[in-house]
Amino acid sequence: MLSYKRLLTNKLLVLLVVLYSSIVGICSYKVPAVKVDPLVIGFRVSIPDDHDIKSVAFNVNRNRNFTGFEEGEFTGQVREPQDARWQYDFERVPLRANDTLYIWTSVQHGNAIFRDQSQTFQVSQLHGAHLPADCLKNPNLQKDTTGKDIGVNRESPSTSCTLHLQSETVMSPSPNHPLCKGQLIFEEEFDQLNESRWLHDVRVPLDSTDAEFVLYDGKARVLDGQLIIEPKLWSSYRPDLQITNAQLDLSDRCTGTHNKQKECVLLTSGPLIMPPVVAPRLSTKESFAFKYGRIEIRAKFPKGDWLVPLLLLQPLVEAYGQTGYESGQLRVAMIRGNQHLRLPLGKLIDGRTVFAGAVLSTEASQREDFMVQQRRSEHFGDNFHLYSLLWSSQSLRFLIDGQEYGEILTGFAESNLNPSWRRGGPMAPFDRMASTIYEFN
Repeated sequence: MLSYKRLLTNKLLVLLVVLYSSIVGICSYKVPAVKVDPLVIGFRVSIPDDHDIKSVAFNVNRNRNFTGFEEGEFTGQVREPQDARWQYDFERVPLRANDTLYIWTSVQHGNAIFRDQSQTFQVSQLHGAHLPADCLKNPNLQKDTTGKDIGVNRESPSTSCTLHLQSETVMSPSPNHPLCKGQLIFEEEFDQLNESRWLHDVRVPLDSTDAEFVLYDGKARVLDGQLIIEPKLWSSYRPDLQITNAQLDLSDRCTGTHNKQKECVLLTSGPLIMPPVVAPRLSTKESFAFKYGRIEIRAKFPKGDWLVPLLLLQPLVEAYGQTGYESGQLRVAMIRGNQHLRLPLGKLIDGRTVFAGAVLSTEASQREDFMVQQRRSEHFGDNFHLYSLLWSSQSLRFLIDGQEYGEILTGFAESNLNPSWRRGGPMAPFDRMASTIYEFN
């Protein structure tokens, strides 16, 4: 009997040792760091080979961090290694010096799946022969200097300016010389629609308390030096598709980056319907962004009930959060197109009132806490007006036709809407670069 028990004990010991060895073998693998190499157009991501790797999937976001292991803006799967590396080329994805890449990797190693946390890569700090042309050779040029941009110099940019004339403006693509106060860095006369400069959005706005009740699709057009953003009804956009009990799949044309499942595919049933209006939406997020400066937009707003046109500055990188307005939004100007519209308590908010300022919350009760406004006797859709924002590290100043009508100073962090703003500068969250957007809601 004793020998039998000893035999069982020995067998159990062997089983435990084998089991322990198997567990150690499975858990010993760690996803290696990703290597990023710029290509002529695009970039390559790779990890070193391991004999037990069966497949590798890369998920990449540009200028937006991951909130979890969700699908990236760009995805690629590899089933065989090349030259002792598992690599994938993201071609036709141009990079700029101020872009940030966020990458997480999924590796099938043996019969197990391993995922790493998101890795961050500053494009300006990558190495290789195909770095973006706007990468600064002199790192000192990336530093901000002080000063206010209060004018526009339409002369050819100088190759240098004295220290007291240097601007605090930062731009992407980065210049190869310091920017001077009043220097013109971007101009668009719309003699033609340059689609390498203006990106058209194709996506369904995410459902929130401040969601735009439209579908973004279609192209704006240019006529006689004017950009025309013309909406259309759903019945004209997709006469073959009902507004209820239907499915819309934007597939490869979709430009959504936050949640592709919701921004690229829309299912309707019951009370949920397709957006009744489809409108173009343009931005410079792929071609131009800046921090601090003066922006002027000459525009004539549309007139009509429930129309909400907006001239926006949207953060290029959502550094302070990606939900709602955690990273803020600057509205150069917006109106409500109604001829007559007032709130229940009597406040007039129709097309004779223009609003501008900082949007920091999706809640209606807080959405206009940092907004300024001006009311006139005529509808802002009757004529063209020049809408301006002077954005500095100390304040936001708003003008119409050259006349200032409002100013907002620093101190957004004191609202306690987002604790992460306290780790930024005095103007946080508006201390990061932004791109220009023309939007119709």
